Amino acid sequence: MFFNFFANRAGQLRNFPRATSVRTRSRKTRSLSLEALETRRVLMGLPFGATPRDTGEFLLGSVAVTPVLLESNGQIDPNTENWTAGHIQEVLTNIRTGVDWWVDTLATKTSIHNLSFTIDTTYALTPVASKYEPIGRRSNDYALWVSDFLDTTGQPRSGSLETDMRAFNQAQREKLGTDWSYTIFVVPSQNDADGQFAAGGSFNRAFAFAGGLFMIVPSTRPASTYTHESGHIFWARDEYAGGGSYYDFRGYYNTQNINAANNPQVGFVQQPSIMASGTLLDTAYDNHISPASTLAMIGWQDTDGDGIFDVLDVPHKLTGTGYLDTATGKYRFKGQATVQTLANLNTSGQRNDITINRIREIEVRFDSGAWQVISAPDMAVVELDLTINIPSSASQIEIRARDSSTTVVSNIFRGRLGRADATTVPGINGFVWVDTNKNGLRDVGENGPAGWTVQLINGSGGVLPLRQIVEPDSLPDGVLASGFRPDLTLTAVGSDADGRIGVFTDTGTSTGSKNFRAYSRSSQIFSSLWTTSTRRLQATLSAPSGVVQIDAVGPTSGSYGRLEAYNQAGQLIGRYTTGPLASGQVETMRITRGAADIAYFIAGGHANTNIKLDNLQYGVNPTAVTTDLGAFAFEGLAAGTYMVQASAVGAFNGLAPEDRLRTAVVTANSEILDIDFGFVAGGSSWQNTRDPNDVNDDGFVSPIDVLQIINDINARGSRELRGTTTPFRPYIDVTGDNFVSGIDVLQVINFINARGGT
Repeated sequence: MFFNFFANRAGQLRNFPRATSVRTRSRKTRSLSLEALETRRVLMGLPFGATPRDTGEFLLGSVAVTPVLLESNGQIDPNTENWTAGHIQEVLTNIRTGVDWWVDTLATKTSIHNLSFTIDTTYALTPVASKYEPIGRRSNDYALWVSDFLDTTGQPRSGSLETDMRAFNQAQREKLGTDWSYTIFVVPSQNDADGQFAAGGSFNRAFAFAGGLFMIVPSTRPASTYTHESGHIFWARDEYAGGGSYYDFRGYYNTQNINAANNPQVGFVQQPSIMASGTLLDTAYDNHISPASTLAMIGWQDTDGDGIFDVLDVPHKLTGTGYLDTATGKYRFKGQATVQTLANLNTSGQRNDITINRIREIEVRFDSGAWQVISAPDMAVVELDLTINIPSSASQIEIRARDSSTTVVSNIFRGRLGRADATTVPGINGFVWVDTNKNGLRDVGENGPAGWTVQLINGSGGVLPLRQIVEPDSLPDGVLASGFRPDLTLTAVGSDADGRIGVFTDTGTSTGSKNFRAYSRSSQIFSSLWTTSTRRLQATLSAPSGVVQIDAVGPTSGSYGRLEAYNQAGQLIGRYTTGPLASGQVETMRITRGAADIAYFIAGGHANTNIKLDNLQYGVNPTAVTTDLGAFAFEGLAAGTYMVQASAVGAFNGLAPEDRLRTAVVTANSEILDIDFGFVAGGSSWQNTRDPNDVNDDGFVSPIDVLQIINDINARGSRELRGTTTPFRPYIDVTGDNFVSGIDVLQVINFINARGGT
């Protein structure tokens, strides 16, 4: 009964890895090495993006292997098999040889990646007692002896064998400090006539359950069986006749099983592969080879040929701002370095986006010189606050994050020593700064404050309506009418949805009292719970956008939300997955692109959990608020020409009218830099801070200065200067009240009369 339950959870029985006939060979093997647990590396946490259930997503990094040797005690089945010290050693040697085949094979493909297996022999050197004699039973009875093992470990039982074994593997991952973990159940079979399970089961010999779970192997199987079954653990499919099919897809890249025996292509010749059987398997095993499609299923795929497999060939992300601290003469950089992940396209498993990359080094260089390591954090996410000595001859500094293990690097921060700079994004990048010495120039140390507003405006000065908000609280209760918005279509998709979406009052919201619901075909009600696959919200845009977002609300503790963005060709181009949410906890799921290419997006639960959805938005926020040192950016813009306007907080004025309004021409994925705005404290932008009476700023006060103001008033009239496009030279606002009028004329005349000019 349990076997059927497990099969239904993992897929139809034909999708399970199956055993293959492998002949025993004479082959030179490396000796068994046992590793002292206390010398192993300290666990640095799960692979970035992984959950405790992700124990075998791609075959790179470090792997914990736990052999469990089962010994019947005769309580239920007759005891026909007994372990000997010699046979235990033989099995452990086969396991080590079998898994290290992958290590040796990887070395033929790349010199960049590492793979290692840590074997915990705790349950091998002392076999685990079972009431059953496994080899004398059908393979489908595996739940019986696996349960016996779990009972001996003290592992809390949940009622699900899969859940309990994943929990055990996770505990082993923590114990051994590895990236991945799986278990090998070895059933003694020396006294069995054919070394096979009893007739009537689904498998005759070895079999495995994919995704970092476990395999079950008769003890008389050769080392290559452990190699083959370990391929299954990391999502490889069988390729022999009656096993996996050409039409199967699996693994991190959702790779097609092209080398399957039933490939219908004209002229197809099956290649030697570790996932085949008979001679094809033997040849692959002896020569450390397998087809590209086979290796891609376990994550070994290098599309661009740079030696880095795609799953880890993702640049790190560096964000932050930097400036030369005039007080210390050193450069300060504050920001964050984070590893990034490739979208997991696996049609099985948890489908989490995962990497084992680390930020191992923070490097700096000056004026395109040699890179120097200034920090070695060895973390997935690093908060940075750097103080850097600057060579006297330097004019530019560059900073990057790097993983020396894979050679993956981040984007590069470039800082000019004469001003503050920030990491840039596709779109509009700039700074607001304050001219503290009022000389009209941007000097070293003249940076901007945080919290000032920068906006994208139209020709009339109004804010561009780039961001659209669909807030359930602003909609009437009930089903959303078809075409309720001309630029957006909302649809409920999945096997338990009929397309209809409504808004209703609910307790799980991020704003207000309403959220989105989908009609559930099974329960025939509008449900506020959005699932992993059966009920998801799809939003289709009439014009592509560069930014989309929606709030995920946890209905129960441990819920996950997921948002996926697609282009017009239906290709996945962005994904956001929340962390585990507590009941009522809100997390905004946002995807931002370098160009406006999101045609539609889909939101729902993740990892077999449910989520509630509220407050949908799409389009770029036309208002940015400056961060440290006055930095701002607009990302995800459609191509076009934009007017950018900055507004100060408090008694500040732009150095000139043009310094409060700039034009930027944006193209797809381009970085528009140095859209900067200078401000001065107090006074007026149209007042000469060196000498208010020197209107033309020639160093003299004379009747020409009076004439400059009179000519302006005759041409344009007395008026307020703020918000106008009047050039800041001549400095016609002598009084500094942001108006030009006869008072300004009179003040210069009085100055000349009193002093006779200067």
